[in-house]
Amino acid sequence: MRTKTTLEKALKFVHNCKFIFSFKNNIFQKNLFAILFCLISSISLAQSGSCNGTLVVENDGNIRSTPPDGTYYSMVLTNNSSSTDTFVFSSKNINASCANTDGTSTANNVIINTDFIDSERNSLSEITLNAGQSINFYIHITLPSGTTLQKWSCNQVTATSTNCADYSFNTVLHTYIINPAND
Repeated sequence: MRTKTTLEKALKFVHNCKFIFSFKNNIFQKNLFAILFCLISSISLAQSGSCNGTLVVENDGNIRSTPPDGTYYSMVLTNNSSSTDTFVFSSKNINASCANTDGTSTANNVIINTDFIDSERNSLSEITLNAGQSINFYIHITLPSGTTLQKWSCNQVTATSTNCADYSFNTVLHTYIINPAND
């Protein structure tokens, strides 16, 4: 869904293209190139500003510890675009390319599970937001059976726009698995 102002801009651009290419002695007269140029330009103009968002951990809490029974990251997703958009969530382990916040080697980092849930603990895979809207949701961290304690895990959480196939944004979660016997 595009906003009225975005569509108005696209229609005005197409009208201007028609005017430019309507002169009788114009080199582009009756040329397919002119039609394609106007069409592609108007689509690009219509989509400008339609894909923009942020994904952050509430209170900049990207670093946290978890006991073996898991923890939650409180997330905020914001649609900064001029139109409604649906964002699809994904998460991947990035231990190989991430630096542990305490400077220790990532060679022994562990794999953890990430689940996207709403405030009522319902599973999420995507969220649709109106232009300018923000929403809170959670990432539930759980540990696979046998996970080594006192190790780090780095996970990249990504939100991908369905309006613009190549537009996504992410944040990194640094999770330290504590040994409850030491607390």
